[in-house]
Amino acid sequence: MSHQFKLLWQLLAASVGVGLCVYASAQSVNGQDADGAIEEIVVTGIKASLKRSMDIKRDAKGIVAGISQIEMGKFPDTNLAESMQRISGVAIERARGEGTQVTVRGFGPRFNLVTFNGRQMATSGGRSFDFGNIASEGISAVEVYKSSRANVPTGGIGAVINVKTRKPLEMPGFNAVAVVEGIHDPGTRGGDKFTPEFVGLVSQTFADDTVGVALSVSSSIRDGGDQNATTQDFLGRLFVTRDDMDNGALDADGNIKAQSGSIVVGDPTAINFPSQVSNGIYSIPTNVQYNLDDFTRERVNGQLTLQWRPLETLTGTLDYTYAENLSSTHHQDMSAWLGTNCDTRQSEWVQEGDIWSPTTYTNVGCTFDNLQGVGLFGARDELNALGLQVEWLPREDLTLKFDYQDSKDHSRPNSKHGSNNFVAVSGMNRITTSAHFTADGMPVLDVQLGERNTPHNQITRVDQFDVNDMQLTGSSFGAEIKRMDIQQFQFDGEFLFDAGHSLTFGFGRIEVVNRGQNRGIGRNGNAWNGLGTPGDIADLLVVDSLQGVFDGIAGGNDPRQRNEFVTWDFQAMVDRGEQYLREGSHDLKLTDPGPCLTGFCPSYDFDVDEVSRETSNSLYLQLHWVDEVFQRPINIYAGLRYEETDVHSEAKVPWYATIDWNIVADRYTLYRLLDEDGTAVKQFSEIDGAYDMLLPSLDFDIELTDELILRASTSISVSRPEYNDIKGALTISSFTNDGGFGGRGNPQLLPIEATNFDLSLEWYFSDESYVSAMFWAKDVDNFIVSETFENQPLFENLYDPTQGALYMQAYDVLTGGDSRFDVSSRTLNNYFIDTFANEPNVAVEEGTRGLEATVTGVAGDPLALFELSIPINSADRKTVVTGWDFEAKHAFGGSGFGLQANYTIVKGDLDYDVNLLKTQWVVDGQSNTADLVLFYDKQPLEVRLAWNWRDQYLKSAGENPVFVESYYQFDANVTYQWNDNVSVYFEGKNLTEQDRRDHGRSTYQVRYYGVGHARYHVGMRYKF
Repeated sequence: MSHQFKLLWQLLAASVGVGLCVYASAQSVNGQDADGAIEEIVVTGIKASLKRSMDIKRDAKGIVAGISQIEMGKFPDTNLAESMQRISGVAIERARGEGTQVTVRGFGPRFNLVTFNGRQMATSGGRSFDFGNIASEGISAVEVYKSSRANVPTGGIGAVINVKTRKPLEMPGFNAVAVVEGIHDPGTRGGDKFTPEFVGLVSQTFADDTVGVALSVSSSIRDGGDQNATTQDFLGRLFVTRDDMDNGALDADGNIKAQSGSIVVGDPTAINFPSQVSNGIYSIPTNVQYNLDDFTRERVNGQLTLQWRPLETLTGTLDYTYAENLSSTHHQDMSAWLGTNCDTRQSEWVQEGDIWSPTTYTNVGCTFDNLQGVGLFGARDELNALGLQVEWLPREDLTLKFDYQDSKDHSRPNSKHGSNNFVAVSGMNRITTSAHFTADGMPVLDVQLGERNTPHNQITRVDQFDVNDMQLTGSSFGAEIKRMDIQQFQFDGEFLFDAGHSLTFGFGRIEVVNRGQNRGIGRNGNAWNGLGTPGDIADLLVVDSLQGVFDGIAGGNDPRQRNEFVTWDFQAMVDRGEQYLREGSHDLKLTDPGPCLTGFCPSYDFDVDEVSRETSNSLYLQLHWVDEVFQRPINIYAGLRYEETDVHSEAKVPWYATIDWNIVADRYTLYRLLDEDGTAVKQFSEIDGAYDMLLPSLDFDIELTDELILRASTSISVSRPEYNDIKGALTISSFTNDGGFGGRGNPQLLPIEATNFDLSLEWYFSDESYVSAMFWAKDVDNFIVSETFENQPLFENLYDPTQGALYMQAYDVLTGGDSRFDVSSRTLNNYFIDTFANEPNVAVEEGTRGLEATVTGVAGDPLALFELSIPINSADRKTVVTGWDFEAKHAFGGSGFGLQANYTIVKGDLDYDVNLLKTQWVVDGQSNTADLVLFYDKQPLEVRLAWNWRDQYLKSAGENPVFVESYYQFDANVTYQWNDNVSVYFEGKNLTEQDRRDHGRSTYQVRYYGVGHARYHVGMRYKF
């Protein structure tokens, strides 16, 4: 790390030199107050909030920004994340119309740490406190530490964000506020159009303001809707000839050029497709799906704070925080998969440089299911946190602070059906499927249906939907429980020297125990071919339509679009499915029926049970040196923080004994190892990891004039691995003819490390106005990437029938031993039936495709091999990200008008190249951002109009990339102060109802199109 230290000192020395040069050329400004009485002006409202935020920035040690409440019980935005986008360098990620997580200086949520009153709180899985867990009315301020300091918790390469609440002794006397609010979300299709929110805050001090009590409570319900159209993937392919396909031609990297779905150049069914091989990539869509979600979120918060100051030098604070979030979603979807190897496909193409995208992609007769589904998703998340803080001044120059907290979070299903539950129905009469794409619209799904029970359903083509075509198909029921327990101790001290210097010191310990349990019950296999007879569930189905859902969107009212779909009562369909299963009219073999023995229920006998324990000890010293240069005050903060961390992971996971291969369906089933009592055997594993780190930091600031401040900061900061990455459970996701696939966490991961530099110039040209410009750079390495380990024999005595003796014998007979020839699954299936039906590991049964042979892997067959993905630290994965933050805030005298603006430029040294067909390593989430707020604040009226913009950014850097398109949003807030006690307000979010759109290599390759909805809050605030 010596080169990093050298860089730190060089950058800081250069910064100090720049500051002195700027000072030497600055004009001296001396002001003298006029004689006479001074009138005290109390600033309130929006201007007061911005003034406090400006003070946080001006008085900071290092690079710090903040947002302050407007008044007790009133934050600038109803959503904390949305308030933070008003800070330069901060961009937010939205889900269901609300800000949920933040990206700071191009580094996404996993690179930032969010604390609550300086403490790391338990969550449902991540390291950061969830902004949605607490109402903004209970928050006094949010601090964003963009530069690292020794006395600030580690964990944020982008930033460390601290959410603060009020303490009763900070606001003496009696204070109370009540808020009643109505929330209107026009996006909901089945929920209430208006839902309530109630907030109450009260504090009181006693005994000459030495005892204080503060209580804040809130309850809110929000019903909303999320409607979107998606394409799961666009599969990139290279151009090939027929000879390339027949002879297995290789690309420049030694991989076979022709893959599943490849189109031969010159194919007459591919309009505008190249007639000869050229450089470039074309992409094939996998499906189109329409999703309609109605959701309800119920949130309850409470915080009780007790303070006692028995002596002027001793203050104790006891606080308890409770937060509960209940979420439930009713999901509906309609989709159609496109057969990539369909022999009767047709397509039309558009070229953009070396990228080719389909404008129309059609299958005729290759896939036949008209699939539709209903899901119920829900979770209940509960947080309990107890904290104790004692602050003691044993002498005037020494402050000691002790802080302890114990927080617990428990997340579990919010339904008897489990956490994630889905039931599907389908009509097996889809004939022709077309997907249509444009550069700016949503994908359009065009489906033609045929009569049932005819060869390939194609004798009579009737494009008319009929519920009597539908059959019950597959389902899944999942249960997941998460628990996190954090115990944290921190001791801090500050010693003041006579000359104004100070030494801050401290040590701490934090232990995080994180447990996750899950299991899924799936009714799969032949269920997806349709159970029972068409129409046996028709009485449960209700026909609905997409008409009006996507109004105003390009493609939303396309006459080719398939609109009809069915919905149903979830419980009624489950009851009917169980009835038919008991009666025998649904012939379904269940490998895992769950405790209900029908597959229509969750199981809490978990497949995966994993626990990680992370224990960190820290020690820091920070020196504050005060001096003058050219008679101008300077501050230097030099700090050093040491941390050591131990990680221990334990897990119990399923162990597998046999593999069954249904040949004609090319379907694989893994069966668990059972003990003598028939109970599934689970394998126990444990892995340990440890690391330590030394993190220096150095901050410098100089007041060049009374209004002009130059700051420079340099430091080393880290972001720790995510909790899911340090869990060591081995999970198997699937088994195919290419082998098995799975993954495991890695408790031996090290943190991601960044060397940071910041240089800022701030001009405070009035008490309420400033402009600032900041350059910053981050040299980041030791990134965590997913490494693939191939051909891993994970389970002893688990054999692969696809390469077994019977298969090899059949293959030799059918091909003559010539590997250039392929054998169809139907031909291979028939050979097994004719030749191996009496073998002990071969079963022949009647199925949906006629007689079907299933072969089981046995001793003598090769061991099953798996491709295992494990997160590792990569020495080759590093990047340098630089940027500029610009901020301005100005109040136009006593007019009441003002503005606040920021603009951030982010530039990384790595960009995704859409002209390469391979997985690329690029840091995602990096984009330029801007925010502009215009306000009027003059009693009794406050008005705030806000515009926020985020440029296009990379969401996923896989072989087939995903880009989130640029997005902007207009918000408004109006408050009228009726009298000294009562105010009424209106807040509107996304007033122009901007949509969100994601695409692949081209804007024609639309991956996601989400309908944008406005959200309105109307309320009354009463101040006692």
